[in-house]
Amino acid sequence: MTLRNLQRKPEGKAGMVNGRFSVRRDWTKGFVSLVIFFIGVMALSAAPMMHGDGMVLLGELNCTACHGSSEVQSAWISPKAAPDLKDVGTRASAEWLRHYLASPQETMPGTTMPDVLHGMKLDDRAAAAEAITHYLLSLSSGNFMRVLPDRAAMARGESLFHRVGCVACHAPQGKDARPEASVPLPVMEEKWAFDGLRQFLNNPLASRPSGRMPSMGLTAGESADIAHYLLRETKVPAAVEVAQYRGRIHSLEDLDTGELAKTGPAERFSLKAMGNNRGYALRFTGWMRMEKAGEYTFFLEAAGASRLAIDREWLLGQESWETESVEGNSKITLNPGWHEVTVDYVQRGSKVPALKVDWAGPGVAREEIPTARLQSRRETVEVRPDFVVDVVKAATGRTFYEQLRCAACHEPAQTKLSNLQPSRGCLAEKPTAKSPDYHFDDQTREALTAALKALNQTGLPSPTPQQRISQILMSFNCTACHVRDGVGGVSPARDAFFTSNGEDLGDEGRIPPRLDGVGDRLKPSWLRNVLMQGGSVRPYMNTRMPQFGSANVANLPELLVTVDRQAKPLALAGDPTEAQREAGRKLVGTDGLSCIACHRFNRQPAQALQVLDLISTTERLNEDWFRRFLLDPNLFHPGTRMPAFWPNGVSPLPEVFGGNTDLQHAAIWTYLKDGAQAKFPEGLSRQNMELIVGGEPVLYRGKLWEAGFRGVAVGYPGQLNSAFDAEEMRLALLWQGRFLNAAPHWGVQGMGQIHPLGSNVVVFPHGAPLAVLGDRNQPWPTELSKAAGMKFRGYQIDPLKRPTLLYSFEAMGVEDFLTPSQSAEKTGLRRTLKFASAPPENLYLRLARGKLSPVSANVWRLDGVLTLKVSGSAEAFVRGKGEQQELLVPVQFGSGEHQLEVEYVW
Repeated sequence: MTLRNLQRKPEGKAGMVNGRFSVRRDWTKGFVSLVIFFIGVMALSAAPMMHGDGMVLLGELNCTACHGSSEVQSAWISPKAAPDLKDVGTRASAEWLRHYLASPQETMPGTTMPDVLHGMKLDDRAAAAEAITHYLLSLSSGNFMRVLPDRAAMARGESLFHRVGCVACHAPQGKDARPEASVPLPVMEEKWAFDGLRQFLNNPLASRPSGRMPSMGLTAGESADIAHYLLRETKVPAAVEVAQYRGRIHSLEDLDTGELAKTGPAERFSLKAMGNNRGYALRFTGWMRMEKAGEYTFFLEAAGASRLAIDREWLLGQESWETESVEGNSKITLNPGWHEVTVDYVQRGSKVPALKVDWAGPGVAREEIPTARLQSRRETVEVRPDFVVDVVKAATGRTFYEQLRCAACHEPAQTKLSNLQPSRGCLAEKPTAKSPDYHFDDQTREALTAALKALNQTGLPSPTPQQRISQILMSFNCTACHVRDGVGGVSPARDAFFTSNGEDLGDEGRIPPRLDGVGDRLKPSWLRNVLMQGGSVRPYMNTRMPQFGSANVANLPELLVTVDRQAKPLALAGDPTEAQREAGRKLVGTDGLSCIACHRFNRQPAQALQVLDLISTTERLNEDWFRRFLLDPNLFHPGTRMPAFWPNGVSPLPEVFGGNTDLQHAAIWTYLKDGAQAKFPEGLSRQNMELIVGGEPVLYRGKLWEAGFRGVAVGYPGQLNSAFDAEEMRLALLWQGRFLNAAPHWGVQGMGQIHPLGSNVVVFPHGAPLAVLGDRNQPWPTELSKAAGMKFRGYQIDPLKRPTLLYSFEAMGVEDFLTPSQSAEKTGLRRTLKFASAPPENLYLRLARGKLSPVSANVWRLDGVLTLKVSGSAEAFVRGKGEQQELLVPVQFGSGEHQLEVEYVW
């Protein structure tokens, strides 16, 4: 079947309610044609779908939201529910919503949203769209906000978008060649708010539960990076843009080619623009408006290396790298209009970082350059006023919303599929004003009519398991990446975007595995793990396995097992278990078949290639399939690099169990069943130096990720770990599971970044943890801990080898002690802080920053990961909004011991 645009183009320009809104016409293929394309490639010969094109269309168009189906009919259809509109105002701009409601196909070609206003006159349509917009935005709990794109995040986001799997469905961005059958995107910067898109990418199923847009397992940072990239054309008014650089800066000229860490808006040339960040290396850029011609004087004062340029001519600070400070002024004659201004700053020397930029000129006494005279771009960016809901329009919009049955997806169905008449309603060639208009062409209507006829036949059978599998694979576009029964797989146009981070792994290291016989190969528990819990054993593959939601694919493991499973009886192994285990260890090691030459073992690197970790074998695979695979790997994975060690069933190692192939296979399985407890095979390359925590704590000091050069990490029994930053005197990290791999410390002269090996890592904010505030609403100071009067004084080890960290705030000594919680019902750490003397008045301890949800009195949940319970001091409180909330504890005590406790529980 060839790809065609099966949607009738809407008549007129109804979507162009005013001339400013632009519609990008890059993708002109309709979504219906995309569905038909998938159907064409998914017509599985083993069990073809019954009128499959129409069946899938009935699901993708969510026809059963309005038209009820019987239980048997429902089994043939996988509805794509409409998005949750509860907080649409935090995601979509009011302007975009107005145009989208007035003409969906003009605003977003390929959408499955029908045109419900097509029966109105142009002016009436615009008024109705406006009213419905006010109603929808009245339901939102938050506001729409655009953000100046972070250019460093954009670069990371571009890489992520093109390698983690987004381009399996969407077209590559910024490329000349656009693969056919790509799910279209709207004009992103016109529709999306940054935070709305970031949250959507992080958890698409929250607002679109049908799973057509799956979760890609993105972290919060990755979601933000891709959001910055997709919204790269967003224009936001800003006075100045500031860029921060990472890495070693050897001169101010290095900022011309340095690696960006992040960029953002600033109101003026101030070090506060990037918050509390150590090691400033900043470049401020902007445009300054001169009202009069004349001679202007610019003043630059800085503790550190800094320079200032006007219209790309450096006026001040060229020698400041050596002097580590600058204080001077320079005159320049300027004409009226906009002039480019650049200020560089790199922290140098021992003084507290400082930067000040002033000016003076005709009619202007010396002052800091006013924000009103600055803008980050030469062209003026329009200030878009905040949308204000009109309660009268919102009421009218609600009436339209109800009359047009927009909420049909969330209400009981009204008309049965069996009562539908193809010549009427939305299937009519020209639907009446009371029916939604999907702009179907003749072929689409024929496909839907045929599907309805099939569904309404007498004695409609239930779909077979194979047909249900086909339906699911079609609905979720699984064959964009995977091959099953000779159908699907990565298309040539997208092949280059499926990559590997491993060396010399070939296609097996970058292309998602085939699905042929997957229900025979994998255990049901592992199938569920992969489909619903993100289970993965191929870290070298950059493309990620999407998560479609258990509500959508929970029955797929059972279906795959029903269709694929070919259980075979196992030859018995009569030898004692220990003998089998030792024989298996020999076969896997270098004195046997040297499996560890290519396969990792218990996270240890292999000798050559770095493919699947062997200890995951028995968790994932059925034993009988595993034994069959060993006999002829190429039969199951054509083209695999896995050699056939037992050609024609003959073993190359007759000394192991007399060369009996069945016994050798059973021995390998028995050995691998020990999993992480398995004894290492001979010849394993131990390139890592993992610190293993046993019955007593393990302490490590050195450079740590997020804990700095003076990190103090402790692994406690029970797989509980902490890291303290002795430079900032703050608790930096908590995590569960494995402790640290110290190999980078010794292997790269102590300069390697060492990350936690475990999971549920919680990062606490940088900066001094203690501060005196004028009042509880005063912003937390940005000074470094030393500047704030804090000093590290070492640590003491108790008899159980647990460290107590010692530091001071001004003249007050502090003892900071962590120990695992004693309760058997909780997994966590208890922190005790003892103050040697009465604390100064208005002293506060900042415990956390992020999204904080109250649980009970003095108990909060941080970012949905960690619970904090505070006791022993004055009542703690949360301030701020969104994901930048802070949990503060007033360090105030009554009579008795000056001590407070914090319990951290996962």
